[in-house]
Amino acid sequence: MEANRPPETQRPLSAEGSRVRFRRRITERQKTAQRLLLAAAEETYDGDLDVNWDAPLEEGRPWLPERLSTVYGTDVWESLSDEQRSDLGRRELVNVLSFSIYAESALTMLMFRDVAENTDLMDDFTRYTLKAIHEESRNSFMFTRLINKAELDVYTLSPLRARALSSLTPLIPAGATTAGVVLLAQEAVHSFARAIAADPTVQTHVRQVMRIHEIADARHLEFARLELAEALKRVGPIRRVLIGHFLAFAAARMYPMLLDSRVYTEVGLPEEAAMRAAKSGDAGVRTARAMTHAFVRFAGSRGLFRTPTEKLILRRAGVYARPVPDHPNQL
Repeated sequence: MEANRPPETQRPLSAEGSRVRFRRRITERQKTAQRLLLAAAEETYDGDLDVNWDAPLEEGRPWLPERLSTVYGTDVWESLSDEQRSDLGRRELVNVLSFSIYAESALTMLMFRDVAENTDLMDDFTRYTLKAIHEESRNSFMFTRLINKAELDVYTLSPLRARALSSLTPLIPAGATTAGVVLLAQEAVHSFARAIAADPTVQTHVRQVMRIHEIADARHLEFARLELAEALKRVGPIRRVLIGHFLAFAAARMYPMLLDSRVYTEVGLPEEAAMRAAKSGDAGVRTARAMTHAFVRFAGSRGLFRTPTEKLILRRAGVYARPVPDHPNQL
């Protein structure tokens, strides 16, 4: 019995005399946050100073690697001239940046809520969350400057979709659901940043921005995975299935939410044919998997996506348990 054990080996008790259940979890969470805070302090970059915005564009360099075009390798792609392909790459990059700004805006809403609901505003978890919010905001700032450099407008959401984003995001249930959404969105944006940063052929401004984003995101992803894993430990089987269905649907919709028909029509492509190629072509299928594969694999290893309906949702979207290349150049 606990009372018969030597004092130095007895388990700690709360002020009310009950056993402390989450002491190890809380300690590990704080230690991870502290370590990531130190790493962030050592690897701080300034989007104004560390990107040479005054440097001229480099003629002949693409804005986006051709293989990352959503219609690459399709009949639609083959119908384009070299000039149209270059213009399409520029517009697809701006579309990715626009998508990322909206995604990171949603993430910061959820992270601010975590701060507000935390019982200790002075702990390292809160400090790291605030640091992550700062870094996500810095990334969005860099993206807006890069869009300006591309001399294009942001691909904005419709007023209805923008209102839905701002009003529905805070309604996402706290805990494992929020942790899953945060990780999913971060993995999706990171998949593009990693692939572009690894390509030496793209415009230097693009590569510099993506490299800065990639470095910060490595920390964010580590913490987001820890948060999801810990949150799922406190979830019962029924709620786990409900959360799994919600996150499966979110993963299935990630790539379709990226697509914007204006990208294609602005370079002279027929909207219906281009959207069909983007959804069903090999490049589109590969991009959909790359955006979600790391999340689906990690969440699956933590007990999600085990029911037939969860698997069906993911399979119909082409994002369930299918291998994608680990090398960023092969996205």
